[in-house]
Amino acid sequence: MNRVVLFLLFMLPCLGIVSAARADGVDVKVMGQWDFAFGWTNNTTFTKSVINDAGRRDDDHILARQRIRTQINFITSEYLQGVLMFEIGDFNWGNKEEGAALDADGINLKTKRAYLDVMIPGTEISARMGIQGLTLPSTRMGTPVLDTDVAGIVLSSPITDMFSLTGFWIRPFDAYANDGSSLSPAEHMNDEVDVFGLVLPVEGEGWTVTPWAMYGFIGANSGFYDYLFTGSYENTVDVQNSRSKAWWVGTHLELMLFDEALTFGLEGIYGSLSKADLGGFLSASGFAPNMSERVGTRGWFIAATLDYKLDWGIPGIFGWWSSGDDKNADTSGELGRLPVLSNAESCFTPTSFGMAGTFSIGADSLVSSTGVGTWGVGLQLAEVSFIEDLTHTLRVAYYAGTNDADLVRKTRNLNYLKYSMDALYLTDKDSVIEVNFDHSYQIYENLTAVVELGYLHLNADEKTWRKKSGRGWDEGEDAWKAQAMLQYTF
Repeated sequence: MNRVVLFLLFMLPCLGIVSAARADGVDVKVMGQWDFAFGWTNNTTFTKSVINDAGRRDDDHILARQRIRTQINFITSEYLQGVLMFEIGDFNWGNKEEGAALDADGINLKTKRAYLDVMIPGTEISARMGIQGLTLPSTRMGTPVLDTDVAGIVLSSPITDMFSLTGFWIRPFDAYANDGSSLSPAEHMNDEVDVFGLVLPVEGEGWTVTPWAMYGFIGANSGFYDYLFTGSYENTVDVQNSRSKAWWVGTHLELMLFDEALTFGLEGIYGSLSKADLGGFLSASGFAPNMSERVGTRGWFIAATLDYKLDWGIPGIFGWWSSGDDKNADTSGELGRLPVLSNAESCFTPTSFGMAGTFSIGADSLVSSTGVGTWGVGLQLAEVSFIEDLTHTLRVAYYAGTNDADLVRKTRNLNYLKYSMDALYLTDKDSVIEVNFDHSYQIYENLTAVVELGYLHLNADEKTWRKKSGRGWDEGEDAWKAQAMLQYTF
């Protein structure tokens, strides 16, 4: 009951702001997205092999979860507005820590976005300041580098009818912004990650080309390496012992031919994360002592899609390739994968089970959410419809690793190798076959029901992985899912 009272006390000032804003002529627009997911999964942790280095454990077969997002726009004019978005969830039904157990009463309201959107007077420059969504240009499969909510400033302006320009500064990490007396000035000066970027879209008739670039300064005590390799936001001043820097360049091309029936997308990215002295981080994380204490990574990512829109559906093909680690990466400290800035679970979405492409909050990302260190090809029939408001998507994909299997055979701790949100570390001896059969039904204008059926066959190389377990081995493993989702938008 006390937590409910606290929640109401928090919301009352917000309601007062809304009432005052209306009185002053400010328009208030409320929108939102409520998601529910129910279903069954099997062997999503691949219990028979140790490719995920998780040991013998089983997954929870029954899925029941929900997420609530509500956005409020405070609009003064077409030149000025403030945006506030709250999120409740994701939470699994019955989970006490998430506030979804018996008697509920969980305080789990989170600020997802909070920014000011303004046109600079006398110019065509729009400025967005605050916590906001930021996504790099990509094909329909998404980007592995950055697609998340982050605090920063984004400036955008048209240049000509063909050219426009977007520049941004974001600060994804500032580990000790509110910790004062116990830290030295040097520690305070090295606890941020600041990233600067430029995006230059060029648009012609039936085509767009969007080159972009980012450069980042990584503080020694920022917690970035914690996040990259372990997924943790916790940090101590001895986790990283030297500064680093990172940079990325990329280009996205899209061609639309035959009255936009044929769409071709192509993306190329190169990124580099300079070596940093990670002795403190490796020691605190319990990594193997034979690994290099100076670690960096650099690599490539290429993706392409081809879709043709017909009256009854959209057949398409897709594929990607990303560079991987070589066999000496543990001792040289030179990893061969593309560095990522955001490990969000919705980055790379070519499939809806092994990768991060589920409709809303269903089970996905069994293999990876970034796609780095892998390559793959796939065929799909999307948005096939024979009944009004009912569509189907059938997708078949094959993908494998680009990391040298010899590196796994001599490395003691896989957490040093895989990025935190990537469930598996695939080598050039491992492969996956995935099948998705997904269905969407528009019940009402604002209510959508989705059913996803997924199958995934993991073929992990016995010679590479068996010595790490000391137990029996099966030739391959199968994972399954059958889940239904309901999304209400307003």
